[in-house]
Amino acid sequence: MVKGASFNNEIPQVSYPLGLMYLASFLREKQDRHQIELLDLRCHKRPYTLYKDRLAEFSPRVIAISALTCEAESLHRTAEIAKTMNPECTVIVGGPHISACTSDVIQDLNIDILSVGESEETFAEIIAAIDQGESFEGINGIAWRNSEGNIMWENPREPIQDLDTIPYPAWDIIDIDTYAKHGRAGNIKRGRFLPLFTSRGCPYGCFYCHNLFGKRFRARSPENVIGELRLMVERYGVHDIEVVDDIFNLDLDRAKAICRGILDLNMLLVFPNGLRADRLDQELIHLMAQAGTTNLAVAVETASPRLQKTICKNLDLDRVKKAISWADAEGIITNGYFMLGFPSETAEEIRETIAYAEQTDLFFASFFIVTPYPGTPLWEQTMTDTESSTLDFKSYNYLSGYFNLADVSETELRKLQREAYRRFYRKKRWKIIKTAFKLRLDWKNAAWLWFGRMRDQAQLRMKKIG
Repeated sequence: MVKGASFNNEIPQVSYPLGLMYLASFLREKQDRHQIELLDLRCHKRPYTLYKDRLAEFSPRVIAISALTCEAESLHRTAEIAKTMNPECTVIVGGPHISACTSDVIQDLNIDILSVGESEETFAEIIAAIDQGESFEGINGIAWRNSEGNIMWENPREPIQDLDTIPYPAWDIIDIDTYAKHGRAGNIKRGRFLPLFTSRGCPYGCFYCHNLFGKRFRARSPENVIGELRLMVERYGVHDIEVVDDIFNLDLDRAKAICRGILDLNMLLVFPNGLRADRLDQELIHLMAQAGTTNLAVAVETASPRLQKTICKNLDLDRVKKAISWADAEGIITNGYFMLGFPSETAEEIRETIAYAEQTDLFFASFFIVTPYPGTPLWEQTMTDTESSTLDFKSYNYLSGYFNLADVSETELRKLQREAYRRFYRKKRWKIIKTAFKLRLDWKNAAWLWFGRMRDQAQLRMKKIG
């Protein structure tokens, strides 16, 4: 029996635990004899009470836990509870935080095995070893503790090359309506929705970004993607889809084929990330609009040509402006993502980014303070061992006051962030109001459209930073 938990009550929107759902479906295909339950503690007001109750009732032999960096504290607490209630159970942990901080996480004596990186094949092999009473030695992609308490490091696992061989996520083990209640970013429409991965990996080397799926782009075939979308519509009655790839449009022909293939499905598509803006051409944007795309995000980060090179993003900023205008002309709502405070960034360069955002046809914009995450080149370049050991990962998000890497003071950086929100939304307020009327939104959706996107600025004021 396998039990999965993914959690963090500090995150306002709760994303689907896709990683655990993929593990469940892959395990079912390889070994269809296990009882599997997925418990997402982020969705509950008293998560640890519920967790203890389910452990007592279900009594799992294996507990698989997934965690982001900001969930590190909860990860260790959940593992501790599991071992306290049942010392004989096997605790396996995986997810972005584990892949980035393997050496730190494996020190926790309540954790038996770390699965690093892509884990479908790894997890199935671990479960097979447990079933057969065999050692974990030789299972690629893990770190584990043997019977003498020694930490064993196995070879890295090669990523799965043919993604079409991975079964669709186990949608039946979660309650879709629960996630609709918690909402999500990136769309003016609320209600039932499902996320969709059509590819893994990204060949670009942005120095602030993770490397969870590797740098080789691996894509599902258009037929495989369309098959999952039909399943979402026909079996689960969900037409509202969020595409959560790292880079959906690297292969333009594949992206266009997917859009053409779903024209008859009456979809509403949202791209909250996963689009390389200067690889969007006018034909693809038109097809995306025809296929039902309502929202897309454009990750610009900085308008400074110098910093574009420094962070290894190397966007064609003029082409990005054109792509935003093409999307706007198709009636697609665009959200720009910007990062303020890169190492050596000046106040003039930050204002250059703010001005760029104002000059585009963007509908929304978010201005984040640059935060180094474990496992990224930015982390390696900026964080000392002493600094990293004192971090409180529980509050490790863009509103935390930990970081100022820029060539400006902390006070000035926060003021510039507030200035960015003020200037952008002052200019865009009528655009937002007119669109709300055009789309005939009721007053609740119209209010969410405006105030939901102003939340970042309001939170910054409440924290009185700077």
